[in-house]
Amino acid sequence: MALRLLTGDAALAHIGAQTFVMGWRALHAICPWATACQHPDFVLPWYSLYTGLFVPVVVLQETADGALVGLLPLALDDKGQRLTGAGERHAEYQGWLQPPDAGASFISEALRAVREHLPRADLTLGYLPADTPLSWLDAWRNDASDVRRWVTRRSVRRPLMQIDPVAMHRQRNKKNHRQNVNRLGRLGAVRFEQVVEHDHFLRIIDTLCDQYDFRQAALYRARPFMLDAAKKRFYIALHRQGLLHVTILTVDGAIAASHIGLLSAGRAVHLGINTYHPAMSAHSPGNLLLAMLGVHLAAQQMPLLDLTPGGDGYKEHFATAHDHVSTLTIHRGLRSFLLTAARQRLVDVARALATWAGWRHHDVLAIVHGIRPQRWTSLAAGWMRRRTHPQAVSRMRRPGLPRESACALLPSRDSLPDVLQFDADGAAWDYCAFLNTVMKRMERSDHFYSLVHGDRLGLFCWANGATAGTDMVLSGLYVHRQCMQPDLVDAFIAGVVQDIHRRDPQAAIYYQGSLSADLDNNLARCGFSPANLQQEQAACIQAH
Repeated sequence: MALRLLTGDAALAHIGAQTFVMGWRALHAICPWATACQHPDFVLPWYSLYTGLFVPVVVLQETADGALVGLLPLALDDKGQRLTGAGERHAEYQGWLQPPDAGASFISEALRAVREHLPRADLTLGYLPADTPLSWLDAWRNDASDVRRWVTRRSVRRPLMQIDPVAMHRQRNKKNHRQNVNRLGRLGAVRFEQVVEHDHFLRIIDTLCDQYDFRQAALYRARPFMLDAAKKRFYIALHRQGLLHVTILTVDGAIAASHIGLLSAGRAVHLGINTYHPAMSAHSPGNLLLAMLGVHLAAQQMPLLDLTPGGDGYKEHFATAHDHVSTLTIHRGLRSFLLTAARQRLVDVARALATWAGWRHHDVLAIVHGIRPQRWTSLAAGWMRRRTHPQAVSRMRRPGLPRESACALLPSRDSLPDVLQFDADGAAWDYCAFLNTVMKRMERSDHFYSLVHGDRLGLFCWANGATAGTDMVLSGLYVHRQCMQPDLVDAFIAGVVQDIHRRDPQAAIYYQGSLSADLDNNLARCGFSPANLQQEQAACIQAH
């Protein structure tokens, strides 16, 4: 049997041929440890979309009559120093395909071929699925060749939700689950559904991307979809090919939570992208969705929800079993081996210390990047470049005053796409610290109004209920330096007032915080007069 290593365009042309793809599908179907990440409908779109960042490297073995009996799809980064399984970070599981009784000859020869053709690149496969045969590794690693000796294998514990119908229904009927469903139900009609139709997926994908990027930026200083132009197109391609299992939880049609997971048909749904709207976080919509997903998978006779490695607390909450997956790294030499081992040791120690201290990953990132909790308490201070010294302002706009003119803008309320366009240039807040504050305040049921001007967040203002009745307190008025136009600011404030009065015509609206003299004048022109906020609220309480 002939073993070949192909790279670049030659690899794409060979594995993209229709007859080869048919053999690939057949091999995938009989390989016991195959996942969706090795399916041609996953690998081929990824190669196509990320061809500028990675060079395809494919090792394959065929019989004399052309039957495919071994396949190792890899990718070489643009620096030529790192090999990974096809899919790179998009592929939770990496590895090779072969018939179940083929032994270790294919993978042993494939790795030897990789080392001979690309001796200056480290090769990492992670994670290898739990059923991947690795008994050959010790003998291969102890071979006389120096290259073969620099091999590391790490075992990682993986949580699993075994789909038992009785257990799934019991999970969904727990008291806290019922309470959260009832609380969400008071906000509107609650519905759980799987998004099967591709047109439906296309209609909601932007919302899911915004929810995911918002939380990732706020907690981990990452923006996966915003900074990776191909990522959304890749997920669209996966859904079109039937490799995604997508479910959403809606409240009156608005998406409260969602899950996008890879589907290994008949074997498992793999936990992937979880999102939820922070304004509904008090009702745990993400946990509700996972509990409902378990019941849904039981009805579909899916045996497993793979919660994937990672050590997240919510995964352990839903786990009913555990197994182990592996990461395999073949280093280009002793220096790479020692550096990687030292780096991993430092990471392990840091992770253990963080766990002992009760810190989570995003807490550590916040400290590393110099974000202080006390800076998360107010958005009113230091948000804009001021030409005059800010002054403390307490103003009130009484209900019943004439409504603003038709020139009022219509600001968005609680719009995640708007705040994702925050421009930190010239502001005292960096991008991720701003989103972290927005997330935390939304989770405390605060609301905000926003307006995008051009391609950036132009105006922003917090609005939260005061202690007196249904009165509303505005704060943290932010105006981008390119939007410092009196008419524009007036129209934004007027639009905020209009929306509040539309929701409650009798609401008294206050502004409290520090503003420049110019912005104080904007408030005055929109009907706000000086007031002692505490005294006004006390009077309202007595009146009620």
